[in-house]
Amino acid sequence: MSAISIRVLYFGIVRERLGLHDEQLQLAADSTVAELLAELSHKRGLNEAGVASLRVAVNREYVDNGHKLADGDEAAIIPPVSGGCGRKEPGDRKTG
Repeated sequence: MSAISIRVLYFGIVRERLGLHDEQLQLAADSTVAELLAELSHKRGLNEAGVASLRVAVNREYVDNGHKLADGDEAAIIPPVSGGCGRKEPGDRKTG
């Protein structure tokens, strides 16, 4: 069985929890994004970072979990982002 080498980039809370910016991974040829996430869950404990809510971009384009990876691909692991402009609208209830 042949293998592919991909570069994995980590962002946000995932980067903080893993203490990694990026790494090279070897995967089986024809691996999908879902298989990459499963490997990262096993190898890096990615489940703790909420793997179900992570987005993956391959070569700077968002892809679904069925996307097939190729040798030399760059996969970015992106956690959900929250927040906003902080602007209050009339009628908003004051919190805190």
